[in-house]
Amino acid sequence: MKMVRQCELSLAMASLLCLLAVVLAVGVVPRSAEAAPALYIESYKWLNTAYEGSDGFYGSSIVAYKSSDNAELMATVRNPSGSDVSFNSATLTVDWSRDHVDAVQYPTTIAKESYGVIIWEFDASAASSLVIHTYEITVKYGSDEVKDSGSNLVIYSDEQAACRESIQKWTANNSAYTLWGYEGRRMMTEASYLKNKADDEYSSGNFTAAKADYAEAVKEQEQAIKSDSGAALTGESAVALQGTGGNKGIGYLIAGIGILLAGIGVMVGVLLWAMRDKKPA
Repeated sequence: MKMVRQCELSLAMASLLCLLAVVLAVGVVPRSAEAAPALYIESYKWLNTAYEGSDGFYGSSIVAYKSSDNAELMATVRNPSGSDVSFNSATLTVDWSRDHVDAVQYPTTIAKESYGVIIWEFDASAASSLVIHTYEITVKYGSDEVKDSGSNLVIYSDEQAACRESIQKWTANNSAYTLWGYEGRRMMTEASYLKNKADDEYSSGNFTAAKADYAEAVKEQEQAIKSDSGAALTGESAVALQGTGGNKGIGYLIAGIGILLAGIGVMVGVLLWAMRDKKPA
């Protein structure tokens, strides 16, 4: 009888230990083994920006809008699961405001193994132009949510926007034209000095002075280009410049070489004529 009771106690103890082991095992299941979220933010992109790239004032790569323009962000949300997912909401928060921005375009359902596009559009004129701003995207579906964030958004003041427009014009002109003549290159040296001065002013935050010097640099640059080409190509001037490629410096150089060769030929002819009657003593 005593042995039977001991066996019952041992069986109960073993069952208890097994149950405890199961509980502990469930508690230590790694997060990687848990079910992954049904949705994830695949990518996002700022649309219709004033500028994207490196900026000397901020010292990093940025996306920028003019303060007078609305900012517009597009995100792609992917559903890799095997079932459709109902979409609840999508919000965007920016560091200069406590209020969130609701999406103006979003799907109500994202089909299985497919994606949906979300768009936010908002007025950013209240943001400071002196710092790079951060933002966070939140997408809610069912009882879950996914997030993504960035820190490269800039809102240009009017002066900064004018500076950027002049820089882009300067770069485009340099890519489109090559100066050959002395006078054009001399004028371009003066324009480059103004451009470098404006770069320093912009980097130090003196946007008003930079705006004026950038504009003057572009003006001098365009005068140098006009001086080098002789004249803007109109219907009449194209005929006048035909054969020079619009760069008179090259035409003048070729003509000068031709005149020099002709002169040498005449001198040789005169010398031969003078020596033809001379006989050796």
